[in-house]
Amino acid sequence: MLIVPALQAVTQAAEQGEPTLLKLSFSDPKLATVLQLFEGHVMGVRSQILPAWSAALIQHGVPPVALTEIQQRTSTSSGVLSQLIERGYLSQEEVHELYHERVVSALLPLAWRTGTASSTQFPGATPPDGLHRSNAQESVQAAQHFAAGLGEAERALLPSDGFVASPLASNSPDWTESSQRVYHAALRGLTLGEMAERLGQRWDVLTQNVMQLVRAGALRREDAAVPKLVAPRLVAGQLAPDFCLPDLSGGETRLSELRGQPVWLVFNRQSTCAMCNPHNAQIIAVHEQLKQRGVRIVTIWGSTLADLSVGIGHLQPPYPVLADPRDETYDRYGLRMSLAGTLDVRNLPTMVQGFKMMGTKALKSDGELLRMPAEFLVGSDGRVEVAHYNSYGTDWLPMEHVLNWSSQRD
Repeated sequence: MLIVPALQAVTQAAEQGEPTLLKLSFSDPKLATVLQLFEGHVMGVRSQILPAWSAALIQHGVPPVALTEIQQRTSTSSGVLSQLIERGYLSQEEVHELYHERVVSALLPLAWRTGTASSTQFPGATPPDGLHRSNAQESVQAAQHFAAGLGEAERALLPSDGFVASPLASNSPDWTESSQRVYHAALRGLTLGEMAERLGQRWDVLTQNVMQLVRAGALRREDAAVPKLVAPRLVAGQLAPDFCLPDLSGGETRLSELRGQPVWLVFNRQSTCAMCNPHNAQIIAVHEQLKQRGVRIVTIWGSTLADLSVGIGHLQPPYPVLADPRDETYDRYGLRMSLAGTLDVRNLPTMVQGFKMMGTKALKSDGELLRMPAEFLVGSDGRVEVAHYNSYGTDWLPMEHVLNWSSQRD
């Protein structure tokens, strides 16, 4: 094994006449790359930050239905590519271009790195089929060209790095479609390596999007310390602060995008809360009635998406169930903790019901043990019409109050 500049190792291995397997390893395991080389060409590449073949093919215009049907007939990528060429979905030149792009994408994040290289030659071995073929020297040069456009901040990023998306960030017109996709991926907790794999963005594009969002305050490093600032309580007439949070059912919900519709916004505690789940069972019961009146229901929980699936997710609410495990929207809306409110004896009847629903999982706190919930009735203009902060855990708005409010929209 040798410690060498990564792309230098690729160039040297490509110059060997025999089929060669080159393995590159780095301090971040997700950068590990394996290349098959023969007569100056990359004939095979494995990297954890490459998108799946199916995603790359769909991006190149292959109909998903046709791709699925072909994949059911053959499990190898070369067989799929051959079928796509035979059926006229792609030309052989387009396949070669696609493969070249994938090789460049794999080499790009290695362009400025030094790693451990080990190579094994296989004299007389038959190289892979010609569909998997990219000139090694041209691929290295292309990777170096794209890498030259990156600054120190982008080069310092690693596939294992995680970023937190601020739910309070504005949807700026400066954001491109690709930067918006990065923001939404960060909302769902994906690392940079997972983003590269799922979003299909080349490493230079991905890291530039990340740093643009960091500078705009929309992203921050996962380990970055953020001062906790709890805003004053909202009152009727104020504009409800905007937010964007990931939904348990997939996708995200941004409050400002619901403008034009009245919204019942419910801030809960954790996903298995014995005070909150019985209340949401009541909300589910009136959901259809409120929907017919044009009212949208949105609920926020101080838990991760994974925890939501084992708590409130069991009730299968027909409305957005949003995750805010860092409580950033809670702070913006002025929610607070209260030991007295948590221990209030008036909570007991609802808690008994909640423990029957959730079992021992109701003991899980997610840091919300002392949290006092709140509810907001927001008009179609985005302004708060009713701001209700629970004085004790189960001090929810009376359901009749909500229904009367909604009837004004008939």
